Amino acid sequence: MTTDVGRFTGPEAETRFRELYDAAMALLPAPEGTEDLRTVFGTVRVYRFGSAAGPPLVLLPGRGGTTALWLPNLAGWARRRTVYAVEPLGDAGPSRQTRPIRTADDQAAWLDELLETLGTGPAHLVGQSVGAWLAVQVALRAPGRVGSLSLIEPTQVLGRIRPGLVVAGLLTVPGLPERLRRRALRWIVGTGDELFDGPIGRLTVAAAGGFRNVTPPPALPTDDELRGLRVPVLALLGGHSRTHDARRSAHRARALLPDARVEIVDGAGHALNGEFPELVTSRVLGLADEVDAAGPGRRPA
Repeated sequence: MTTDVGRFTGPEAETRFRELYDAAMALLPAPEGTEDLRTVFGTVRVYRFGSAAGPPLVLLPGRGGTTALWLPNLAGWARRRTVYAVEPLGDAGPSRQTRPIRTADDQAAWLDELLETLGTGPAHLVGQSVGAWLAVQVALRAPGRVGSLSLIEPTQVLGRIRPGLVVAGLLTVPGLPERLRRRALRWIVGTGDELFDGPIGRLTVAAAGGFRNVTPPPALPTDDELRGLRVPVLALLGGHSRTHDARRSAHRARALLPDARVEIVDGAGHALNGEFPELVTSRVLGLADEVDAAGPGRRPA
């Protein structure tokens, strides 16, 4: 096996991850469809929830989060929308990377190809953390694929990551003691024990310790790139986030994306969608509904 693709550190790590993954996924509503779709960079697992007409939501989790990350929001979204939950290439999960992903163009290319295969039309992309960065990469390169962007605690999109996050991230890599990884990840997420010690938190710890992600680190979009976004944007930022300065990120968003809806959620950290699930669920649906009501090519009022 090539060492240039994401991989588990060994059979034991993969077995443990899969056990935790299956347990976490069992808490979600049963998907109405499960597909493994080929792209030039590998096979991507996609779950379909709901069956409403109209443009769907396409969910992109943060690193190590998997589809289980959306447990607090999925049922609410699926009652109103068809939802496609994507397991990103290069990360721990059932997707299988077969070709190195070396650039942001590569990252955007496999998702662009996936959306074409799904036949979603202009979809409403919903990304958390690095998943938000991935959604932006597609919107910059293939805006016709995107009806709107909902960015939940985006990483390396509106503001640079804090130096403390870099240090903490170095303590989560495979090979270090699990106790140390847990402490570092708990600091990054910045949430209470109940949420972190639940099935999603345990899965994230297992992903960090048992899977080597070799995709390139996300690069912050330039001011000109953000000004060039041609799709409606919702940015939900945790007021207590340790990954970035929420107020600086909000200022940059409002300066470069004057039509964007930017909201700082006081009391929330990086696990915003789990800490304030009703707010996140309603805000995402609200943007999608208004975009669809405005019609193709038009921004909501």
